[in-house]
Amino acid sequence: MGRKTLVVAGLLVLTAGAFADGAFAQLYKGKTITMIVNYPAGGPTDIEGRIVAQHLPAHIPGKPTIVIKNVGGAGGLIGSNQLGEIARPDGETIGFFTLDIVAQLVGNPALRVNFADFVMIAGVESPLVVYARKDTPPGLKVATDIMQAKEFKALSLNAQNSNTINQALSLDLLGLKYRPIPAYRGLKEVETAILQNEGQFANTSLPGWTGSVEPTMGDLVLPLWQLAPRGKDGGYPRSAALPDLPTFEEFYATVKGGARPIGFTYEVLRAASDPMVAMFRTALMPPKTPDEPVMLMRSAFVELWKDRDFIRDYSNVVKTKPILVTGEEAQEMVAALGKVKPQIKAFLLDYSNRLVR
Repeated sequence: MGRKTLVVAGLLVLTAGAFADGAFAQLYKGKTITMIVNYPAGGPTDIEGRIVAQHLPAHIPGKPTIVIKNVGGAGGLIGSNQLGEIARPDGETIGFFTLDIVAQLVGNPALRVNFADFVMIAGVESPLVVYARKDTPPGLKVATDIMQAKEFKALSLNAQNSNTINQALSLDLLGLKYRPIPAYRGLKEVETAILQNEGQFANTSLPGWTGSVEPTMGDLVLPLWQLAPRGKDGGYPRSAALPDLPTFEEFYATVKGGARPIGFTYEVLRAASDPMVAMFRTALMPPKTPDEPVMLMRSAFVELWKDRDFIRDYSNVVKTKPILVTGEEAQEMVAALGKVKPQIKAFLLDYSNRLVR
């Protein structure tokens, strides 16, 4: 079922049901909704979540207040656990997360909830932006100069985090010599470390790049490539927000004489990265949340994407219009994580363990 079909179907259900007599309008009247952001304040997830929290109440019957609660740590897993284990499924707590897809694939014991058990209400598609300091020896004037760099420090989150795995697999496919430093709580801390030259290489989300890295370090760092979402034809086209930045596949072809990345390592990279960039940010509710608040929230996000003020504010920060992933689509994506090949999961577990040896 296509995205438009899902949206229309959801709206028809709502229109024909309780919205017609206003029965749901009292559910959130006078209420305060807590939005858990699973990364620290000031980081990319937080920046985007606050724009959503500012505009979403206007599209929820009863117009509740939304307050942000930052629960960072363990690469987003602490916030995930709090929403899954502690938050009451009464519709008054939602999450705005960057899901750590790899943590679930490798069975990270720090993750005590299954993403498929959450109720997905929306997502935002977004590429990953890879960047490096221009003064990385022997010096970077153009992106392909990174191929001459050796033993640079690649900074990321914990070893079993999607941010780390996607970064390391890309570097390994390119054959680069580097020192992985998977040691940071959030991407804001990574940015600070790059600024202070504690490391030279990192990756971030599109909002992280356009809303934080580029404005503050644009003269210091150079974007290298983007890890883009899969297109409808199965390829990986450049994001509309980054039309001048090559995809990883294009960058690889440039430095490898026109060859395209193939093989098991590339298959693992895409198994780990495709679900993440397909819904880089995810709005979700605790497991077993009743249908009524779920329907309200899914409808509110659909309407949010039609809100000109939201689009304006979001675009001012991210430099592109947000691409909506419906709750139904997001639910299918997290369910599909259970179908990833066992050999890919085993490889990821061993690979993440080797990163910290």
